[in-house]
Amino acid sequence: MKKSIYAMGALALATCSAAALAQSNVTFYGVMDMGISQDRGGIAGTSTRATSGMATQSRWGFRGNEDLGGGMSAFFVIEGGIHADTGVSTQNSTLFGRTSIVGLGTKYGAVSAGLQDTPLFTTLNTVVDPLRNGIARSNNLMSSTGFRAGNSVLYRTPVIEGFSADAMYVAGEVAGDQRASRALGGSFGYSRGPLNVRLAYHNKNNDTATLKNTGSARNTLLGANYDFGPAKAWFGYGVDRGLNSSPLNSSIVNFDGPAPVASTDSRDVLLGVTVPCGLSTVVATYINKNDRTARNQDAQQYALAYMYAFSKRTDIYTSYALIRNHNGGGYTEGNSEEPGIGNRQFTVGLRHRF
Repeated sequence: MKKSIYAMGALALATCSAAALAQSNVTFYGVMDMGISQDRGGIAGTSTRATSGMATQSRWGFRGNEDLGGGMSAFFVIEGGIHADTGVSTQNSTLFGRTSIVGLGTKYGAVSAGLQDTPLFTTLNTVVDPLRNGIARSNNLMSSTGFRAGNSVLYRTPVIEGFSADAMYVAGEVAGDQRASRALGGSFGYSRGPLNVRLAYHNKNNDTATLKNTGSARNTLLGANYDFGPAKAWFGYGVDRGLNSSPLNSSIVNFDGPAPVASTDSRDVLLGVTVPCGLSTVVATYINKNDRTARNQDAQQYALAYMYAFSKRTDIYTSYALIRNHNGGGYTEGNSEEPGIGNRQFTVGLRHRF
C-alpha cells in the first residue's frame, strides 16, 4: 500500500514538474566574436589590436517566459556585453548593461520595463543597416541620443496585416522637474514579404538637476529594405536636430586641427546592398552625413564586408571601411566594440553564436 502511495506521489510530482516546464522556459544564449583590427589615418599612427565583438558585440544573457493562461505570458531578458579579449564587462563594466527587462505579453501587445533598446535604435539596426552596427557601423556617422534607455517602459503592438507600432517613455527621475532628462520615442512600420519599411522618432530632454533650458535632442529616422532575391537593398534617411542629437562617435581628438564639434543640425543617408552567394555574403554600404550648421563638417563613409558561414552559428568575416571628413570633421572608423582612432579600418574575425 505504501509503495502504491509513493508511486502515485512520484507520478503526481513528475506530472506537475512536466506541466511547469511546459509553461515556463529559460534560455541561455550569447555571442563570442574575436578578431584583428587595424586603424590608420589618425594622428596617433597605425594601431593593430586583438579586438572583441567587431561584427557583433560579444555578449551573454538569459531570456525566459511563462505562460500565465488566457493568452497572457510573463517574460524577462538580462544581457551583458563582454570584452572577449580581456574578460571585462562592457557598458562601463556593468553586469547586464545591454538589456535588463521584465514584461507582460497579451493578444493586445507587450509591455516591458527596464533597460532596453529604443525604437529608433531597433529601426537603425534591423531595417536600415545591413551590418547591424557591427563592422563599419552606421553609428560612426548616424549616432543619436536614443540608442539604449534605462528607466524605460516600452509598449509593442501585435502585428496586424503586416503593420506594427511601438512607443517608449523614459523617466528622467529628476526631483521637482518631470521633463528634465525625460525621453519619448516610438516607431511605426510595415513588414510583409520582401518589403520592410519603418519610421522612428526619439526626443530626449537635455536638462539635468543643475542644467536648465538646454532644449532637446530630436532624431527622426525613415528606413526600408527590399529583398529582390539575388540581392537585398537597404535605405535610411535621418534628420537630427538639437544639442546632443548627433554626438561624435569618439571624444578624443584623432586628427590634425582644432577639436571637432558635434553637429546640432544634420541629415544622414545610408545606402546598402547585401549579395548572398551560397555560404558567402558580400555587403557594401555608403553613408553621407550632411552637417547643416555653419561649420559644414560633412563626412562620407564607404564600406565593403565579406562573410563566410561554416554553419548557422559560426562564420568568419573581413571588412574595409573609409571615412572622408570635411572642414575639420572628426568622425572615426569604428566597429561594434570600439570607436576607432583613424579614418580607415581593416578587420578580420571569427564569430560564434550559442
